Amino acid sequence: MTTTTALPGLALFEVPPVTDNAGAGYAVLLDNAVRAESLGYETYWVAEGRFSNIGLPSALTLLAVLSERTDRLRLGTAVIPLAFDHPQRLAETAAVVNTLSGDRLELGVGKGNGGGFSAAAYDAFGLDENRREELYAEALARLRGAFGVQRVVEGKTFGFYPPAENLPQRLWQATSKVDTARSIGRAGDALQLHRFASGGPTGTVQKTLVDAYSSELPSDRSPRIGVSRSVLPAESKADAVRLFTEHLERDPGATPWITRGSSPSEILRDFYILHGSPEEIAAELVEDAAVSESTDYLFSVPLALDDKHYRESLAVIAGEIYPTLSTVRPNALPRNLLSTSPIPVG
Repeated sequence: MTTTTALPGLALFEVPPVTDNAGAGYAVLLDNAVRAESLGYETYWVAEGRFSNIGLPSALTLLAVLSERTDRLRLGTAVIPLAFDHPQRLAETAAVVNTLSGDRLELGVGKGNGGGFSAAAYDAFGLDENRREELYAEALARLRGAFGVQRVVEGKTFGFYPPAENLPQRLWQATSKVDTARSIGRAGDALQLHRFASGGPTGTVQKTLVDAYSSELPSDRSPRIGVSRSVLPAESKADAVRLFTEHLERDPGATPWITRGSSPSEILRDFYILHGSPEEIAAELVEDAAVSESTDYLFSVPLALDDKHYRESLAVIAGEIYPTLSTVRPNALPRNLLSTSPIPVG
Protein backbone atom coordinates (compact mmCIF):
# COMPACT_ATOMS: atom_id res chain seq x y z
CA MET A 1 0.00 0.00 0.00
CA THR A 2 1.46 3.35 -1.03
CA THR A 3 1.68 5.89 1.79
CA THR A 4 4.12 8.47 0.40
CA THR A 5 2.53 11.75 -0.61
CA ALA A 6 2.94 12.64 -4.27
CA LEU A 7 5.31 15.53 -4.96
CA PRO A 8 3.61 17.75 -7.59
CA GLY A 9 5.62 17.96 -10.77
CA LEU A 10 8.22 15.34 -9.85
CA ALA A 11 8.50 12.69 -12.58
CA LEU A 12 10.74 9.82 -13.61
CA PHE A 13 11.43 9.40 -17.33
CA GLU A 14 12.83 6.11 -18.61
CA VAL A 15 14.00 5.16 -22.10
CA PRO A 16 13.84 1.35 -22.41
CA PRO A 17 16.94 -0.04 -24.15
CA VAL A 18 16.98 -2.89 -26.61
CA THR A 19 18.25 -5.93 -24.67
CA ASP A 20 18.85 -9.65 -25.15
CA ASN A 21 15.93 -10.35 -22.81
CA ALA A 22 12.97 -8.06 -23.47
CA GLY A 23 10.87 -9.58 -20.68
CA ALA A 24 13.56 -8.96 -18.07
CA GLY A 25 14.00 -5.42 -19.38
CA TYR A 26 10.31 -4.66 -19.03
CA ALA A 27 10.32 -6.10 -15.51
CA VAL A 28 13.03 -3.59 -14.58
CA LEU A 29 10.85 -0.74 -15.87
CA LEU A 30 7.91 -1.90 -13.77
CA ASP A 31 10.06 -2.28 -10.65
CA ASN A 32 11.55 1.20 -11.09
CA ALA A 33 8.13 2.75 -11.54
CA VAL A 34 6.80 1.10 -8.38
CA ARG A 35 9.88 2.36 -6.52
CA ALA A 36 9.31 5.85 -7.91
CA GLU A 37 5.77 5.84 -6.53
CA SER A 38 7.05 4.82 -3.09
CA LEU A 39 9.51 7.73 -3.18
CA GLY A 40 6.83 10.31 -3.93
CA TYR A 41 7.19 10.76 -7.68
CA GLU A 42 3.96 12.05 -9.16
CA THR A 43 4.36 10.72 -12.72
CA TYR A 44 6.20 7.94 -14.52
CA TRP A 45 6.95 8.63 -18.19
CA VAL A 46 8.21 5.98 -20.60
CA ALA A 47 9.56 6.41 -24.12
CA GLU A 48 8.19 4.54 -27.12
CA GLY A 49 10.22 3.69 -30.20
CA ARG A 50 10.34 1.31 -33.13
CA PHE A 51 13.26 -0.03 -35.16
CA SER A 52 15.72 2.00 -33.08
CA ASN A 53 17.70 1.77 -29.86
CA ILE A 54 14.46 2.33 -27.90
CA GLY A 55 13.16 -1.10 -26.91
CA LEU A 56 9.46 -0.45 -26.33
CA PRO A 57 7.16 -0.23 -29.37
CA SER A 58 3.98 -0.06 -27.26
CA ALA A 59 4.17 2.20 -24.22
CA LEU A 60 0.44 1.89 -23.47
CA THR A 61 0.73 -1.89 -23.09
CA LEU A 62 3.39 -1.51 -20.41
CA LEU A 63 1.43 1.24 -18.67
CA ALA A 64 -1.67 -0.98 -18.60
CA VAL A 65 0.31 -3.51 -16.56
CA LEU A 66 1.75 -0.75 -14.39
CA SER A 67 -1.72 0.59 -13.65
CA GLU A 68 -2.41 -2.59 -11.71
CA ARG A 69 0.80 -2.34 -9.68
CA THR A 70 0.45 1.29 -8.56
CA ASP A 71 -2.15 3.29 -6.68
CA ARG A 72 -1.65 6.96 -7.45
CA LEU A 73 1.32 7.24 -9.82
CA ARG A 74 0.35 9.07 -12.99
CA LEU A 75 1.31 7.19 -16.16
CA GLY A 76 2.75 9.03 -19.16
CA THR A 77 3.82 8.26 -22.72
CA ALA A 78 6.87 10.26 -23.81
CA VAL A 79 6.01 10.04 -26.57
CA ILE A 80 3.84 8.03 -28.96
CA PRO A 81 4.81 8.89 -32.58
CA LEU A 82 1.38 9.43 -34.13
CA ALA A 83 2.34 8.49 -37.69
CA PHE A 84 2.58 4.81 -36.74
CA ASP A 85 -0.88 4.41 -35.17
CA HIS A 86 -4.45 4.67 -36.41
CA PRO A 87 -5.83 7.66 -34.43
CA GLN A 88 -9.16 5.99 -33.60
CA ARG A 89 -7.50 2.82 -32.42
CA LEU A 90 -4.94 4.79 -30.40
CA ALA A 91 -7.71 6.77 -28.70
CA GLU A 92 -9.54 3.58 -27.76
CA THR A 93 -6.42 1.90 -26.39
CA ALA A 94 -5.50 5.00 -24.41
CA ALA A 95 -9.03 5.16 -22.98
CA VAL A 96 -8.80 1.53 -21.84
CA VAL A 97 -5.50 2.21 -20.05
CA ASN A 98 -6.94 5.37 -18.55
CA THR A 99 -9.95 3.43 -17.27
CA LEU A 100 -7.80 0.65 -15.80
CA SER A 101 -5.64 3.22 -14.01
CA GLY A 102 -8.52 5.26 -12.59
CA ASP A 103 -8.05 8.29 -14.88
CA ARG A 104 -4.27 8.49 -14.36
CA LEU A 105 -2.99 8.49 -17.95
CA GLU A 106 -1.01 11.42 -19.40
CA LEU A 107 -1.04 11.06 -23.20
CA GLY A 108 2.18 12.38 -24.74
CA VAL A 109 2.43 12.38 -28.55
CA GLY A 110 4.96 13.51 -31.12
CA LYS A 111 6.32 13.21 -34.65
CA GLY A 112 9.14 10.78 -33.99
CA ASN A 113 12.65 12.10 -33.56
CA GLY A 114 14.16 13.63 -36.68
CA GLY A 115 17.70 13.57 -37.98
CA GLY A 116 17.32 10.06 -39.32
CA PHE A 117 16.51 8.56 -35.89
CA SER A 118 13.03 7.46 -37.02
CA ALA A 119 13.93 6.72 -40.65
CA ALA A 120 13.81 2.92 -40.23
CA ALA A 121 10.40 3.09 -38.55
CA TYR A 122 8.92 5.28 -41.29
CA ASP A 123 10.29 2.87 -43.88
CA ALA A 124 8.94 -0.19 -42.05
CA PHE A 125 5.47 1.36 -41.98
CA GLY A 126 5.66 2.32 -45.64
CA LEU A 127 5.66 6.04 -44.88
CA ASP A 128 7.68 8.94 -46.27
CA GLU A 129 9.71 10.50 -43.46
CA ASN A 130 9.83 13.75 -45.43
CA ARG A 131 6.10 14.05 -44.68
CA ARG A 132 6.63 13.95 -40.88
CA GLU A 133 4.97 17.31 -40.29
CA GLU A 134 2.00 16.62 -42.56
CA LEU A 135 1.41 13.12 -41.22
CA TYR A 136 1.58 14.38 -37.65
CA ALA A 137 -0.89 17.22 -38.23
CA GLU A 138 -3.38 14.88 -39.89
CA ALA A 139 -3.11 12.23 -37.18
CA LEU A 140 -3.33 14.77 -34.36
CA ALA A 141 -6.53 16.30 -35.74
CA ARG A 142 -8.08 12.85 -36.07
CA LEU A 143 -6.98 11.88 -32.56
CA ARG A 144 -8.69 14.94 -31.10
CA GLY A 145 -11.95 14.04 -32.79
CA ALA A 146 -11.71 10.32 -32.03
CA PHE A 147 -12.82 10.65 -28.40
CA GLY A 148 -16.20 12.01 -29.49
CA VAL A 149 -16.98 9.71 -32.42
CA GLN A 150 -20.53 8.32 -32.66
CA ARG A 151 -22.17 6.09 -35.23
CA VAL A 152 -25.83 5.23 -35.78
CA VAL A 153 -26.58 1.68 -36.91
CA GLU A 154 -30.21 0.68 -37.56
CA GLY A 155 -31.43 3.49 -35.38
CA LYS A 156 -29.10 2.69 -32.45
CA THR A 157 -26.33 5.09 -31.48
CA PHE A 158 -22.92 3.70 -30.59
CA GLY A 159 -20.46 6.10 -28.98
CA PHE A 160 -16.81 6.05 -28.02
CA TYR A 161 -16.07 3.44 -25.37
CA PRO A 162 -14.83 3.28 -22.71
CA PRO A 163 -15.50 6.90 -21.71
CA ALA A 164 -12.33 8.97 -21.96
CA GLU A 165 -13.06 10.90 -18.75
CA ASN A 166 -10.60 13.83 -18.56
CA LEU A 167 -8.01 12.22 -20.84
CA PRO A 168 -8.56 14.58 -23.82
CA GLN A 169 -7.57 17.45 -21.53
CA ARG A 170 -4.28 15.72 -20.74
CA LEU A 171 -2.75 15.67 -24.19
CA TRP A 172 0.97 16.51 -24.24
CA GLN A 173 2.89 17.41 -27.38
CA ALA A 174 6.67 17.24 -27.69
CA THR A 175 8.51 19.66 -29.92
CA SER A 176 11.77 21.48 -30.54
CA LYS A 177 10.23 23.98 -32.97
CA VAL A 178 8.91 27.43 -32.12
CA ASP A 179 5.99 27.29 -34.58
CA THR A 180 4.83 23.97 -33.17
CA ALA A 181 5.14 25.33 -29.62
CA ARG A 182 2.80 28.15 -30.60
CA SER A 183 0.26 25.73 -32.05
CA ILE A 184 0.43 23.60 -28.90
CA GLY A 185 -0.36 26.69 -26.86
CA ARG A 186 -3.28 27.66 -29.11
CA ALA A 187 -4.74 24.17 -28.70
CA GLY A 188 -4.49 24.38 -24.93
CA ASP A 189 -2.37 21.23 -24.78
CA ALA A 190 0.64 20.59 -22.57
CA LEU A 191 4.18 21.21 -23.83
CA GLN A 192 6.92 18.62 -23.42
CA LEU A 193 10.61 19.50 -23.88
CA HIS A 194 13.56 17.20 -24.60
CA ARG A 195 16.59 16.61 -22.37
CA PHE A 196 18.88 18.45 -24.76
CA ALA A 197 18.53 21.27 -27.27
CA SER A 198 20.94 22.25 -30.03
CA GLY A 199 21.78 25.77 -31.08
CA GLY A 200 22.86 27.09 -27.70
CA PRO A 201 22.49 26.42 -23.96
CA THR A 202 19.59 23.99 -23.55
CA GLY A 203 17.69 26.07 -21.00
CA THR A 204 18.05 29.26 -23.05
CA VAL A 205 16.98 27.60 -26.30
CA GLN A 206 13.97 25.96 -24.66
CA LYS A 207 12.94 29.18 -22.92
CA THR A 208 12.15 30.45 -26.43
CA LEU A 209 9.80 27.48 -26.88
CA VAL A 210 8.18 28.11 -23.50
CA ASP A 211 7.61 31.77 -24.37
CA ALA A 212 6.10 30.86 -27.75
CA TYR A 213 3.78 28.33 -26.07
CA SER A 214 2.73 30.71 -23.29
CA SER A 215 2.06 33.56 -25.71
CA GLU A 216 -0.67 31.53 -27.45
CA LEU A 217 -2.18 29.71 -24.47
CA PRO A 218 -5.87 30.62 -23.93
CA SER A 219 -6.51 32.57 -20.75
CA ASP A 220 -8.77 29.83 -19.37
CA ARG A 221 -6.08 27.14 -19.65
CA SER A 222 -3.41 26.58 -17.00
CA PRO A 223 0.09 26.11 -18.43
CA ARG A 224 1.48 22.59 -18.34
CA ILE A 225 5.14 22.51 -19.27
CA GLY A 226 7.21 19.38 -18.82
CA VAL A 227 10.96 19.72 -19.07
CA SER A 228 13.17 16.63 -19.26
CA ARG A 229 16.58 16.71 -17.61
CA SER A 230 19.26 14.04 -17.28
CA VAL A 231 21.07 14.13 -13.93
CA LEU A 232 23.81 12.02 -12.36
CA PRO A 233 24.13 12.70 -8.62
CA ALA A 234 27.28 11.56 -6.85
CA GLU A 235 29.68 12.67 -4.13
CA SER A 236 31.38 15.08 -6.54
CA LYS A 237 31.73 15.88 -10.24
CA ALA A 238 34.78 13.65 -10.42
CA ASP A 239 32.84 10.79 -8.86
CA ALA A 240 29.98 11.32 -11.33
CA VAL A 241 32.42 11.18 -14.26
CA ARG A 242 33.84 7.95 -12.85
CA LEU A 243 30.38 6.38 -12.59
CA PHE A 244 29.53 7.43 -16.14
CA THR A 245 32.86 6.16 -17.47
CA GLU A 246 32.30 2.75 -15.85
CA HIS A 247 28.79 2.66 -17.36
CA LEU A 248 30.16 3.26 -20.86
CA GLU A 249 32.86 0.64 -20.35
CA ARG A 250 30.23 -1.95 -19.38
CA ASP A 251 27.93 -0.95 -22.22
CA PRO A 252 29.76 0.80 -25.10
CA GLY A 253 26.50 1.00 -27.08
CA ALA A 254 24.67 2.92 -24.35
CA THR A 255 25.14 6.26 -26.14
CA PRO A 256 24.69 5.63 -29.89
CA TRP A 257 24.02 9.32 -30.50
CA ILE A 258 27.49 10.57 -29.49
CA THR A 259 30.35 11.62 -31.72
CA ARG A 260 32.90 8.83 -31.86
CA GLY A 261 36.01 9.62 -29.86
CA SER A 262 34.26 11.83 -27.32
CA SER A 263 35.42 11.36 -23.74
CA PRO A 264 32.90 10.72 -20.92
CA SER A 265 33.47 14.25 -19.63
CA GLU A 266 32.79 15.70 -23.09
CA ILE A 267 29.59 13.68 -23.44
CA LEU A 268 28.34 14.88 -20.05
CA ARG A 269 29.10 18.46 -21.02
CA ASP A 270 27.94 18.44 -24.64
CA PHE A 271 24.63 16.68 -23.97
CA TYR A 272 23.71 18.72 -20.93
CA ILE A 273 23.84 15.87 -18.42
CA LEU A 274 23.93 17.63 -15.05
CA HIS A 275 26.30 15.83 -12.72
CA GLY A 276 28.03 16.22 -9.39
CA SER A 277 26.74 16.59 -5.85
CA PRO A 278 22.99 17.05 -5.32
CA GLU A 279 23.69 20.64 -4.33
CA GLU A 280 25.60 21.33 -7.55
CA ILE A 281 22.88 19.78 -9.70
CA ALA A 282 20.12 21.66 -7.88
CA ALA A 283 21.97 24.95 -8.33
CA GLU A 284 22.22 24.37 -12.10
CA LEU A 285 18.54 23.49 -12.33
CA VAL A 286 17.51 26.63 -10.48
CA GLU A 287 19.50 28.70 -12.99
CA ASP A 288 18.01 26.84 -15.99
CA ALA A 289 15.73 29.28 -17.83
CA ALA A 290 13.34 26.56 -19.04
CA VAL A 291 13.22 24.67 -15.76
CA SER A 292 12.20 27.83 -13.92
CA GLU A 293 9.16 28.15 -16.21
CA SER A 294 8.07 24.50 -16.04
CA THR A 295 5.37 22.75 -14.08
CA ASP A 296 6.70 19.20 -14.42
CA TYR A 297 10.24 17.84 -14.17
CA LEU A 298 11.01 14.60 -16.02
CA PHE A 299 14.23 13.31 -14.50
CA SER A 300 16.35 10.57 -16.04
CA VAL A 301 19.65 9.11 -14.88
CA PRO A 302 22.26 8.16 -17.55
CA LEU A 303 23.08 4.73 -16.15
CA ALA A 304 21.74 1.22 -16.74
CA LEU A 305 18.16 1.07 -15.48
CA ASP A 306 18.97 -1.87 -13.17
CA ASP A 307 22.16 -0.30 -11.81
CA LYS A 308 22.38 -0.01 -8.01
CA HIS A 309 23.48 3.63 -8.17
CA TYR A 310 20.65 4.35 -10.62
CA ARG A 311 18.06 3.24 -8.08
CA GLU A 312 19.79 5.07 -5.27
CA SER A 313 19.75 8.20 -7.42
CA LEU A 314 15.96 8.12 -7.60
CA ALA A 315 15.85 8.71 -3.85
CA VAL A 316 18.46 11.47 -4.05
CA ILE A 317 16.45 13.26 -6.75
CA ALA A 318 13.23 13.06 -4.74
CA GLY A 319 14.73 13.87 -1.35
CA GLU A 320 17.56 16.31 -2.10
CA ILE A 321 17.37 17.76 -5.61
CA TYR A 322 13.64 18.21 -6.26
CA PRO A 323 12.85 20.12 -3.03
CA THR A 324 15.18 22.90 -4.16
CA LEU A 325 12.96 23.49 -7.20
CA SER A 326 10.00 24.41 -5.00
CA THR A 327 11.44 27.91 -4.86
CA VAL A 328 11.07 28.38 -8.63
CA ARG A 329 8.15 26.09 -9.51
CA PRO A 330 5.24 28.03 -11.05
CA ASN A 331 1.81 27.88 -9.41
CA ALA A 332 0.44 24.81 -11.18
CA LEU A 333 -2.93 23.26 -10.45
CA PRO A 334 -3.15 19.62 -9.32
CA ARG A 335 -3.92 17.24 -12.19
CA ASN A 336 -7.47 16.56 -11.06
CA LEU A 337 -8.22 20.29 -10.93
CA LEU A 338 -6.96 21.20 -14.40
CA SER A 339 -9.41 23.03 -16.62
CA THR A 340 -11.77 20.68 -18.39
CA SER A 341 -12.83 23.15 -21.05
CA PRO A 342 -13.01 21.55 -24.51
CA ILE A 343 -9.78 21.42 -26.52
CA PRO A 344 -10.15 22.91 -30.01
CA VAL A 345 -10.10 20.43 -32.87
CA GLY A 346 -7.50 20.93 -35.61
